Amino acid sequence: MKIKNIVMIAAMAAATLGVNAQSLNVDNAIEGYNRKAWKKAKVAIDAAAVDERTKDDAKVWYYRALIYTRMGDDIKENPKSKVKEFADIWAEEAYLSALEYKRLDVNKNPDYIRNMVYVFDRVGFKYYEQSRALFNEKKYAESMQAASRAAEMYNNGGEGDNAAEAMYVAGLSATANHDTANVKKYFNALLRKKTDKDQVYTYLFNIYKAEGNVDQAMKIAANYKKNCKGNYKANLLMAEGYLLGKNVEEGKKEINAALELTKDSVNIYPTLLAQSAALLELTEDFEGAEAKYQESLTLKPVQFEANFNMGKMFYNRAVDKLTAADAVPLDDETGLNEKLQDEAKELFRRSISYLVKAVEFLDNLPADQKPYHRANLGSALSALATAYARVEMYDESKAANQRVMELSAE
Repeated sequence: MKIKNIVMIAAMAAATLGVNAQSLNVDNAIEGYNRKAWKKAKVAIDAAAVDERTKDDAKVWYYRALIYTRMGDDIKENPKSKVKEFADIWAEEAYLSALEYKRLDVNKNPDYIRNMVYVFDRVGFKYYEQSRALFNEKKYAESMQAASRAAEMYNNGGEGDNAAEAMYVAGLSATANHDTANVKKYFNALLRKKTDKDQVYTYLFNIYKAEGNVDQAMKIAANYKKNCKGNYKANLLMAEGYLLGKNVEEGKKEINAALELTKDSVNIYPTLLAQSAALLELTEDFEGAEAKYQESLTLKPVQFEANFNMGKMFYNRAVDKLTAADAVPLDDETGLNEKLQDEAKELFRRSISYLVKAVEFLDNLPADQKPYHRANLGSALSALATAYARVEMYDESKAANQRVMELSAE
């Protein structure tokens, strides 16, 4: 009997010592935190975080999040920081600790909540910085993950505007990574917040358009117009939506509304005229499109968009004529084939002067801008080479083809 009592007393003593040891770890962590002895605080709080007896205590994760966040501050602000070795992990550990604290703090301790706002802000900002750097390095999947974490932290800290900005970067990263599911996820979330980011609406619109979901594309355009009143780009997207749905009359109304909003802008109006003309092409209103291209060129003769699109319109119509000519039966005696061939040749001829001006515009760009327009230059030169050949200007066609090959070799 006495032996059993001794064993029980010993066991109880051991258990008490164990709990006290863990309490001492938390106390040591708090002491280290208060003295800015970050390594001591880290070792103590890490021990408390893995022990079965304290790992479910919200207080442990509260201090762990604070300690790692303060370590991050020290690394950034103190050239002689003694915790530089943790530069790559402090944000990750603070992030995980903050989430664990939030899960466990069922009592919603107001003091803890106030201090955790600081953690959410600092960790959110760190991940936001990482996401932008990774995006610039074209590491789009990693950038999206970092931006998503930044948004999560900012939301937890009640910083809605910063969270929205982080979600925007996440959506841009998903777009660059051709990750359609996540583009929808992040950009639809921003749409629900009534964002004023133009790209959110245009990217979503183009995704649903490519999927053949005209109704959903139109909903995106309608939200754009509602959320961004007075933005001519919203009217233009609405116009495209109407034209996709074959509602030409409403489409033209939206085009005219966009033009009305920009008529006093010498920089925007000519470009918008060219964009409006391109939309009219979708309805095969070639006369209306040509009139708007010409008006744009009258206001701004030296430009790429109207020149290239006008040339492309004539070029594409010429190709359609050739396709129609090929479909004429061989035994046709009406002369339709020859008529279509002649019409195609005239359209190719009309395209040339505009394509030449488009190429000249790109050739005269500053050297540092030219790499961004190589695809446009290649398209213009390829069309020009074909158009020259079709009107029997073979030397000019050969020269244009040579430039296309040189571009491909670069």
